[in-house]
Order: sequence, then C-alpha cells, then structure tokens
Amino acid sequence: MGNEPTTLEFSTSTPRGAVFDEWAALMNETYFPLTLEPIEEAPTFGRVTSSALPGVPGFSLTTLAGRNQHFRRTKTHVAAGLEEYLLVSIQISGHARLTQRGRSVTLLPGQMTILDTSLPSVWDCGAAFEQVLVQVPTRYLRDQPGLEQIRIPAATAIEPDSPPGVVATYFRELARIRLHAPAEADLLAGAALGLLGSAVLLAAGDKPVDTPADALSREHVTVFLREHYTDPDLSAAEVAAACHISRRTLFRLFDGPGASLNDTLRGLRVRHAERLLTSPRTRPLAAVAFESGFASERHFYRVFQQETGMTPRDYRNTHIR
Repeated sequence: MGNEPTTLEFSTSTPRGAVFDEWAALMNETYFPLTLEPIEEAPTFGRVTSSALPGVPGFSLTTLAGRNQHFRRTKTHVAAGLEEYLLVSIQISGHARLTQRGRSVTLLPGQMTILDTSLPSVWDCGAAFEQVLVQVPTRYLRDQPGLEQIRIPAATAIEPDSPPGVVATYFRELARIRLHAPAEADLLAGAALGLLGSAVLLAAGDKPVDTPADALSREHVTVFLREHYTDPDLSAAEVAAACHISRRTLFRLFDGPGASLNDTLRGLRVRHAERLLTSPRTRPLAAVAFESGFASERHFYRVFQQETGMTPRDYRNTHIR
C-alpha cells in the first residue's frame, strides 16, 4: 500500500468565520504554532495533502495550495512551541513572500527557500499558489555530519538550476509520485533526510560531507532505476555507467541501512507487476513478468511470492472482484 497521503481542503466566500477558523487550526496542527488570517475580505480556499517521510519522527512532505492567506509566527508562537523545525518550501505555481531574520524573498515557480521556526516569520500568499513543503525537527537535521553548528540560510531564494535546486526537484517529484504510486514513493524517500541535509549545506555555501553526498548519488541511481526497471537486461554495469560512477561505488551506496541495490530494483518491479495484475485489462502472467522487467516467468513467480507472500495468480484473484 505504501504511506498513502491524506488530503483536506476548504473554500469560503467570507474569510471571517468558522470555516476559516477551522482551517487556521488545521495549519497549526499540521505545522507549528502560528496565526493565519485572510489578506483581504475576499473568497479564499486551501488544500493540504500530507504524508510522513521515513527516517525520524516529525519528518513530513506536504503539498499546500490556496489563496488569500497571511501566515504569521511571532516570538510568542516561538516560545510556545515544543519543537523547533526546519521548513523547506518549493514553489510550484503562483508566488509567495517570506520575511525572516530581516530578509524578504518573493518565491517564483521552481524556486526554493528555507524557514527556521526558531525565529519569527511572516508568509504572505495572496494570489492562488501551490507549494511543496518539507518539514523536519531541527534537532534531527543537526545530528547529520557538518550540520551541528551551521547557520541555517533562511529567506533566501534558491534557484532550480543550482546544486541545492536538484534536491528541490527531488522533493517536488516525490510529492507528485506519491499521489498515484505511494509504495514507489516510499522507496524513493529512503534518502530524503540526507538529501535535505545536503540542500541546507549547499545553500549555506558549504560542501556536503561524505554521507549527504552519498545520499545525492544514491538518489541519482534510484531515479535512474525507476526510469529503467522494466528493462529485463538492465545490469549493474549499465546503471553505474549511466550515473557516472564505478560499479564498486554503486554497490557501496546501497551497502548499509535501507534497501540494497537488488532489493530496490526488485521492489520497483514487483510494485509494477501488482498494478498490472489488478488493472482492468487482463494480461497473461508471462506478459506481466516481461512488462515488469523480469527475465523469465519462473523468476517472476519466485520473486513475487517472496515479496508479497502470494503467487501472482492468487494476488490477481484476491484483488479483482
């Protein structure tokens, strides 16, 4: 099933009232203590889609859309918070203006910025907008190598074609993928915390240390696997060459906690087979095996049963009514 996201939304023609107050309360619950008010006496709406990310408690990925909303976090809110968070915002559409630490930045589509909840801030989103937000307790981010004492580069526009902008692309695509393939999104999310740390280091002007840098390389490999896993002839040598690393480095990147290289590839293929087996169009099992990237029907049967506890035929019969 994967970590399926939940979505809540609201719309009102009169921004002063119970409906808007309920939305403001939801924002406090989803993020951290803040005040939310309409910018003007005009219709307003909001939609939030959120899910947890693996690695540490409180690590989440959210897509927020809306209009006519003014977010304000004061010193009183900061003092009342039980946890400090780092919030990364990636603008998808529209624009938003963040003010923090005496700096103001207007985000345009594709740009990213960082908010530090240990400081007061103001966030204005007047016209219709959509953002991807990544939130993590700051203490867990500080546990990563190189981030213990670094000054968080808040309220700075990070361009999509910059080195940390690569990480913004990763989170934007992860938010998109989880809507229709949450299980595959879970596989891709394994390196999320390390990549977020890399983005902060790069935005601050520091070079990532080994662990975050490896996370970037591993994610590059994972993206390549996701695009080519249906090729039954895909080899480690081909993956390494396409990602401009050696075979030794390739296997080292997947050595340790988390799924191995083979486990990642096998998981992608099994998830694909599950979708084919439950689709309205009934395919022969041999076709499902080939279209999912398995070299033979026999190999497909063995791997599928190991991963799901069921044969492909039983899985189809169980999930199609």
